[in-house]
Amino acid sequence: MEDTALAEEMAQFARGVMSLSDVVSQQFELAEEINTLGFTENLLFQLDLGGNPGTDLKPLFSARDIAARENLLSALEGYAAGLAALGSGNSPEAIYAKMSGTAQGLKTLTSDSFSLSHSLSFLQSDQLVDDLGLFDQFFLLPERDRRLAPILDKGGKSLKKAALLLYFDIGATADQSGKCNFTVPANDLKADMSSLKLCRGGLRSIIATAVAFDVTVWKDRLAYMNSAGAGSAADRREAVTRLVGMQKLGQTIDKLLAETQSALIAMVAAHKTMEAAFGHDQTPSSLSAPLMASSRTLLFVDQATALSEKLQTVKSAIVELSANTSAVSAVQAVPQRTPQDDEEQQEMDK
Repeated sequence: MEDTALAEEMAQFARGVMSLSDVVSQQFELAEEINTLGFTENLLFQLDLGGNPGTDLKPLFSARDIAARENLLSALEGYAAGLAALGSGNSPEAIYAKMSGTAQGLKTLTSDSFSLSHSLSFLQSDQLVDDLGLFDQFFLLPERDRRLAPILDKGGKSLKKAALLLYFDIGATADQSGKCNFTVPANDLKADMSSLKLCRGGLRSIIATAVAFDVTVWKDRLAYMNSAGAGSAADRREAVTRLVGMQKLGQTIDKLLAETQSALIAMVAAHKTMEAAFGHDQTPSSLSAPLMASSRTLLFVDQATALSEKLQTVKSAIVELSANTSAVSAVQAVPQRTPQDDEEQQEMDK
Protein backbone atom coordinates (compact mmCIF):
# COMPACT_ATOMS: atom_id res chain seq x y z
CA MET A 1 0.00 0.00 0.00
CA GLU A 2 1.21 3.49 -0.84
CA ASP A 3 2.55 5.59 2.01
CA THR A 4 -0.19 8.20 1.54
CA ALA A 5 -2.89 5.55 1.79
CA LEU A 6 -1.21 4.06 4.85
CA ALA A 7 -1.03 7.45 6.54
CA GLU A 8 -4.71 8.13 5.84
CA GLU A 9 -5.72 4.69 7.10
CA MET A 10 -3.95 5.16 10.42
CA ALA A 11 -5.21 8.73 10.77
CA GLN A 12 -8.80 7.59 10.19
CA PHE A 13 -8.46 4.82 12.74
CA ALA A 14 -7.03 7.24 15.29
CA ARG A 15 -9.93 9.65 14.75
CA GLY A 16 -12.37 6.82 15.36
CA VAL A 17 -10.62 5.79 18.57
CA MET A 18 -10.56 9.37 19.84
CA SER A 19 -14.28 9.80 19.19
CA LEU A 20 -15.20 6.49 20.79
CA SER A 21 -13.00 7.14 23.81
CA ASP A 22 -14.66 10.52 24.37
CA VAL A 23 -18.13 8.95 24.11
CA VAL A 24 -17.33 6.25 26.68
CA SER A 25 -15.87 8.78 29.09
CA GLN A 26 -18.91 11.04 28.84
CA GLN A 27 -21.30 8.14 29.35
CA PHE A 28 -20.05 7.75 32.90
CA GLU A 29 -20.68 11.48 33.37
CA LEU A 30 -24.21 10.94 32.04
CA ALA A 31 -24.77 8.29 34.68
CA GLU A 32 -23.80 10.75 37.40
CA GLU A 33 -26.03 13.47 35.92
CA ILE A 34 -29.05 11.16 35.91
CA ASN A 35 -28.25 10.07 39.44
CA THR A 36 -28.11 13.72 40.50
CA LEU A 37 -31.36 14.47 38.68
CA GLY A 38 -33.21 11.65 40.44
CA PHE A 39 -31.76 12.63 43.81
CA THR A 40 -32.79 16.27 43.33
CA GLU A 41 -36.33 15.41 42.28
CA ASN A 42 -36.81 13.00 45.14
CA LEU A 43 -35.46 15.55 47.61
CA LEU A 44 -37.87 18.21 46.35
CA PHE A 45 -40.80 15.80 46.52
CA GLN A 46 -39.99 14.66 50.06
CA LEU A 47 -39.68 18.28 51.18
CA ASP A 48 -43.01 19.08 49.53
CA LEU A 49 -44.53 16.27 51.58
CA GLY A 50 -43.13 17.83 54.75
CA GLY A 51 -40.46 15.20 55.27
CA ASN A 52 -36.88 15.56 56.45
CA PRO A 53 -34.90 13.61 53.84
CA GLY A 54 -31.14 13.18 53.72
CA THR A 55 -29.35 15.81 51.66
CA ASP A 56 -26.02 14.09 50.95
CA LEU A 57 -25.65 13.13 47.30
CA LYS A 58 -23.67 9.91 46.85
CA PRO A 59 -21.89 9.53 43.51
CA LEU A 60 -22.22 6.29 41.57
CA PHE A 61 -18.47 6.00 40.96
CA SER A 62 -15.49 6.80 43.12
CA ALA A 63 -12.57 8.91 41.93
CA ARG A 64 -10.55 5.70 41.77
CA ASP A 65 -13.14 4.04 39.53
CA ILE A 66 -13.17 6.95 37.10
CA ALA A 67 -9.36 7.20 37.09
CA ALA A 68 -9.11 3.52 36.12
CA ARG A 69 -11.36 4.04 33.12
CA GLU A 70 -9.68 7.28 32.11
CA ASN A 71 -6.26 5.59 32.18
CA LEU A 72 -7.57 2.81 29.97
CA LEU A 73 -9.12 5.24 27.50
CA SER A 74 -5.99 7.39 27.51
CA ALA A 75 -3.90 4.34 26.65
CA LEU A 76 -6.15 3.57 23.69
CA GLU A 77 -5.90 7.16 22.48
CA GLY A 78 -2.12 7.23 22.85
CA TYR A 79 -1.71 3.95 21.01
CA ALA A 80 -3.94 5.10 18.13
CA ALA A 81 -2.18 8.47 17.91
CA GLY A 82 1.16 6.66 17.85
CA LEU A 83 -0.01 4.49 14.96
CA ALA A 84 -1.09 7.59 13.05
CA ALA A 85 2.34 9.17 13.57
CA LEU A 86 4.16 6.03 12.44
CA GLY A 87 1.86 5.62 9.44
CA SER A 88 2.70 9.14 8.27
CA GLY A 89 6.42 8.57 8.75
CA ASN A 90 6.68 10.85 11.78
CA SER A 91 8.17 10.05 15.14
CA PRO A 92 5.61 9.41 17.90
CA GLU A 93 8.11 10.72 20.44
CA ALA A 94 6.05 13.79 21.35
CA ILE A 95 2.90 11.68 21.70
CA TYR A 96 4.51 9.03 23.86
CA ALA A 97 6.20 11.66 26.03
CA LYS A 98 2.73 12.71 27.16
CA MET A 99 1.83 9.15 28.09
CA SER A 100 4.10 8.74 31.12
CA GLY A 101 1.22 9.35 33.52
CA THR A 102 -1.00 6.91 31.63
CA ALA A 103 1.72 4.27 31.57
CA GLN A 104 2.08 4.58 35.32
CA GLY A 105 -1.68 4.48 35.72
CA LEU A 106 -1.91 1.24 33.76
CA LYS A 107 0.42 -0.39 36.27
CA THR A 108 -1.95 0.41 39.11
CA LEU A 109 -5.11 -0.88 37.42
CA THR A 110 -6.97 -3.68 39.16
CA SER A 111 -9.95 -5.63 37.88
CA ASP A 112 -12.16 -4.61 40.79
CA SER A 113 -12.25 -1.06 39.40
CA PHE A 114 -14.42 -2.36 36.54
CA SER A 115 -17.83 -4.06 36.43
CA LEU A 116 -16.61 -7.46 35.25
CA SER A 117 -17.58 -10.08 37.81
CA HIS A 118 -21.05 -10.53 36.35
CA SER A 119 -19.66 -12.00 33.11
CA LEU A 120 -16.08 -13.04 33.84
CA SER A 121 -14.33 -15.14 36.42
CA PHE A 122 -11.89 -13.49 38.81
CA LEU A 123 -8.96 -15.04 36.91
CA GLN A 124 -10.22 -13.77 33.56
CA SER A 125 -10.73 -10.27 34.94
CA ASP A 126 -7.18 -10.16 36.24
CA GLN A 127 -5.81 -11.45 32.94
CA LEU A 128 -7.42 -8.60 31.05
CA VAL A 129 -5.93 -5.97 33.33
CA ASP A 130 -2.49 -7.55 33.60
CA ASP A 131 -2.05 -7.86 29.84
CA LEU A 132 -2.53 -4.14 29.36
CA GLY A 133 1.15 -3.80 30.25
CA LEU A 134 1.80 -4.27 26.53
CA PHE A 135 0.62 -0.70 25.97
CA ASP A 136 3.29 0.46 28.38
CA GLN A 137 5.95 -1.23 26.25
CA PHE A 138 4.90 0.72 23.17
CA PHE A 139 5.19 4.05 24.94
CA LEU A 140 8.76 3.20 25.95
CA LEU A 141 10.03 1.67 22.70
CA PRO A 142 13.38 3.02 21.48
CA GLU A 143 13.21 4.82 18.14
CA ARG A 144 14.90 1.98 16.24
CA ASP A 145 12.19 -0.49 17.25
CA ARG A 146 9.20 1.59 16.24
CA ARG A 147 8.27 -0.46 13.20
CA LEU A 148 4.62 -0.56 12.27
CA ALA A 149 4.16 -4.27 11.50
CA PRO A 150 5.31 -5.73 14.86
CA ILE A 151 3.57 -2.94 16.77
CA LEU A 152 0.29 -3.71 15.00
CA ASP A 153 0.74 -7.40 15.71
CA LYS A 154 1.29 -6.99 19.45
CA GLY A 155 -0.85 -3.88 19.77
CA GLY A 156 -3.87 -5.73 18.48
CA LYS A 157 -3.76 -8.02 21.49
CA SER A 158 -3.70 -5.11 23.96
CA LEU A 159 -6.35 -3.21 22.04
CA LYS A 160 -8.72 -6.18 22.21
CA LYS A 161 -8.07 -6.58 25.94
CA ALA A 162 -8.98 -2.92 26.47
CA ALA A 163 -12.07 -3.28 24.29
CA LEU A 164 -13.14 -6.35 26.27
CA LEU A 165 -12.74 -4.50 29.55
CA LEU A 166 -14.97 -1.69 28.31
CA TYR A 167 -17.45 -4.07 26.65
CA PHE A 168 -18.07 -6.01 29.86
CA ASP A 169 -17.88 -2.83 31.92
CA ILE A 170 -20.83 -1.41 29.95
CA GLY A 171 -22.58 -4.74 30.45
CA ALA A 172 -26.30 -5.35 29.96
CA THR A 173 -29.43 -3.54 31.09
CA ALA A 174 -30.87 -6.26 33.29
CA ASP A 175 -30.01 -9.56 34.91
CA GLN A 176 -29.52 -12.07 32.12
CA SER A 177 -27.97 -14.81 34.23
CA GLY A 178 -30.49 -17.24 32.76
CA LYS A 179 -28.44 -17.07 29.57
CA CYS A 180 -25.31 -17.93 31.52
CA ASN A 181 -26.17 -21.30 33.00
CA PHE A 182 -22.83 -21.91 34.61
CA THR A 183 -21.44 -21.24 38.05
CA VAL A 184 -18.17 -19.70 36.89
CA PRO A 185 -18.62 -17.54 33.76
CA ALA A 186 -17.27 -19.46 30.79
CA ASN A 187 -16.75 -16.64 28.32
CA ASP A 188 -13.89 -17.40 25.94
CA LEU A 189 -11.85 -14.21 25.69
CA LYS A 190 -10.29 -15.42 22.45
CA ALA A 191 -13.67 -15.76 20.77
CA ASP A 192 -15.32 -13.17 18.58
CA MET A 193 -16.60 -10.34 20.78
CA SER A 194 -20.10 -10.49 19.32
CA SER A 195 -20.50 -14.03 20.69
CA LEU A 196 -19.69 -13.11 24.31
CA LYS A 197 -22.35 -13.48 26.99
CA LEU A 198 -23.38 -10.56 29.15
CA CYS A 199 -24.80 -12.12 32.29
CA ARG A 200 -25.70 -9.12 34.39
CA GLY A 201 -25.46 -5.39 34.05
CA GLY A 202 -22.58 -2.96 34.30
CA LEU A 203 -22.98 0.69 33.29
CA ARG A 204 -26.19 -0.09 31.38
CA SER A 205 -27.71 -1.59 34.52
CA ILE A 206 -26.52 1.29 36.70
CA ILE A 207 -28.08 3.89 34.41
CA ALA A 208 -31.29 1.86 34.02
CA THR A 209 -31.59 1.75 37.83
CA ALA A 210 -31.03 5.51 38.10
CA VAL A 211 -33.65 6.16 35.42
CA ALA A 212 -36.12 3.81 37.13
CA PHE A 213 -35.64 5.68 40.42
CA ASP A 214 -36.38 9.01 38.75
CA VAL A 215 -39.46 7.56 37.05
CA THR A 216 -40.72 6.19 40.37
CA VAL A 217 -40.43 9.63 41.96
CA TRP A 218 -42.69 11.09 39.28
CA LYS A 219 -45.15 8.23 39.58
CA ASP A 220 -45.33 8.87 43.31
CA ARG A 221 -45.79 12.60 42.72
CA LEU A 222 -48.67 11.94 40.33
CA ALA A 223 -50.28 9.61 42.86
CA TYR A 224 -49.94 12.33 45.50
CA MET A 225 -51.49 14.92 43.20
CA ASN A 226 -54.48 12.67 42.56
CA SER A 227 -55.02 11.82 46.22
CA ALA A 228 -54.40 15.29 47.70
CA GLY A 229 -55.92 17.39 44.93
CA ALA A 230 -52.59 19.12 44.39
CA GLY A 231 -52.02 20.84 41.08
CA SER A 232 -54.28 21.58 38.12
CA ALA A 233 -55.02 19.44 35.09
CA ALA A 234 -52.25 21.33 33.27
CA ASP A 235 -49.83 20.51 36.10
CA ARG A 236 -50.71 16.83 35.85
CA ARG A 237 -50.18 16.87 32.10
CA GLU A 238 -46.79 18.46 32.67
CA ALA A 239 -45.90 15.77 35.20
CA VAL A 240 -47.00 13.02 32.82
CA THR A 241 -44.93 14.56 30.04
CA ARG A 242 -41.97 14.65 32.41
CA LEU A 243 -42.51 11.03 33.42
CA VAL A 244 -42.80 9.76 29.86
CA GLY A 245 -39.85 11.89 28.75
CA MET A 246 -37.62 10.29 31.35
CA GLN A 247 -38.63 6.80 30.27
CA LYS A 248 -37.93 7.62 26.63
CA LEU A 249 -34.58 9.12 27.62
CA GLY A 250 -33.68 5.92 29.44
CA GLN A 251 -34.45 3.89 26.33
CA THR A 252 -32.37 6.22 24.18
CA ILE A 253 -29.39 6.03 26.54
CA ASP A 254 -29.51 2.25 26.67
CA LYS A 255 -29.53 2.10 22.89
CA LEU A 256 -26.55 4.47 22.87
CA LEU A 257 -24.67 2.17 25.26
CA ALA A 258 -25.49 -0.92 23.21
CA GLU A 259 -24.26 0.84 20.06
CA THR A 260 -21.10 1.80 21.93
CA GLN A 261 -20.46 -1.89 22.53
CA SER A 262 -20.96 -2.50 18.80
CA ALA A 263 -18.43 0.25 18.06
CA LEU A 264 -15.91 -1.45 20.35
CA ILE A 265 -16.37 -4.63 18.33
CA ALA A 266 -15.93 -2.61 15.12
CA MET A 267 -12.74 -1.05 16.49
CA VAL A 268 -11.21 -4.47 17.12
CA ALA A 269 -12.29 -5.69 13.66
CA ALA A 270 -10.79 -2.62 11.98
CA HIS A 271 -7.49 -3.11 13.77
CA LYS A 272 -7.42 -6.79 12.84
CA THR A 273 -7.78 -6.00 9.15
CA MET A 274 -5.01 -3.40 9.45
CA GLU A 275 -2.78 -6.09 10.92
CA ALA A 276 -3.42 -8.21 7.84
CA ALA A 277 -2.98 -5.30 5.42
CA PHE A 278 0.23 -3.89 6.87
CA GLY A 279 1.73 -7.06 8.33
CA HIS A 280 5.09 -8.66 7.71
CA ASP A 281 4.10 -10.55 4.56
CA GLN A 282 1.75 -9.72 1.75
CA THR A 283 0.86 -13.00 0.01
CA PRO A 284 -1.23 -13.15 -3.18
CA SER A 285 -4.21 -14.32 -1.14
CA SER A 286 -4.04 -11.20 1.02
CA LEU A 287 -3.81 -8.61 -1.75
CA SER A 288 -7.37 -7.49 -0.95
CA ALA A 289 -6.45 -6.88 2.71
CA PRO A 290 -5.75 -3.12 2.27
CA LEU A 291 -9.18 -2.62 0.68
CA MET A 292 -10.83 -4.63 3.47
CA ALA A 293 -8.94 -2.61 6.08
CA SER A 294 -10.11 0.66 4.56
CA SER A 295 -13.71 -0.56 4.51
CA ARG A 296 -13.64 -1.76 8.12
CA THR A 297 -11.96 1.43 9.31
CA LEU A 298 -14.52 3.66 7.60
CA LEU A 299 -17.33 1.60 9.13
CA PHE A 300 -15.78 2.00 12.58
CA VAL A 301 -15.25 5.75 12.15
CA ASP A 302 -18.84 6.19 10.95
CA GLN A 303 -20.14 4.36 14.02
CA ALA A 304 -17.98 6.41 16.40
CA THR A 305 -19.04 9.68 14.74
CA ALA A 306 -22.73 8.74 14.94
CA LEU A 307 -22.30 7.94 18.64
CA SER A 308 -20.86 11.39 19.28
CA GLU A 309 -23.87 13.02 17.64
CA LYS A 310 -26.36 10.88 19.60
CA LEU A 311 -24.51 11.62 22.81
CA GLN A 312 -25.00 15.35 22.30
CA THR A 313 -28.73 14.80 21.80
CA VAL A 314 -28.92 12.88 25.08
CA LYS A 315 -26.99 15.55 26.95
CA SER A 316 -29.32 18.26 25.65
CA ALA A 317 -32.33 16.23 26.81
CA ILE A 318 -30.86 15.88 30.31
CA VAL A 319 -30.16 19.61 30.51
CA GLU A 320 -33.78 20.33 29.53
CA LEU A 321 -35.13 17.89 32.10
CA SER A 322 -32.92 19.38 34.80
CA ALA A 323 -34.08 22.90 33.98
CA ASN A 324 -37.73 21.89 34.22
CA THR A 325 -37.45 19.96 37.48
CA SER A 326 -37.78 22.83 39.95
CA ALA A 327 -40.50 24.65 38.03
CA VAL A 328 -42.70 21.59 37.62
CA SER A 329 -42.36 20.33 41.19
CA ALA A 330 -42.95 23.76 42.71
CA VAL A 331 -46.26 24.19 40.91
CA GLN A 332 -47.44 20.67 41.65
CA ALA A 333 -46.72 20.93 45.35
CA VAL A 334 -49.38 23.61 45.89
CA PRO A 335 -52.88 22.16 46.44
CA GLN A 336 -55.59 23.74 44.35
CA ARG A 337 -58.12 25.82 46.36
CA THR A 338 -61.83 25.54 45.64
CA PRO A 339 -64.57 28.15 46.20
CA GLN A 340 -65.73 26.08 49.16
CA ASP A 341 -62.26 26.40 50.70
CA ASP A 342 -62.51 30.19 50.40
CA GLU A 343 -65.92 30.25 52.07
CA GLU A 344 -64.69 28.13 54.97
CA GLN A 345 -61.68 30.40 55.40
CA GLN A 346 -63.95 33.46 55.51
CA GLU A 347 -66.08 31.86 58.24
CA MET A 348 -62.95 31.11 60.27
CA ASP A 349 -61.74 34.71 59.92
CA LYS A 350 -64.97 36.15 61.40
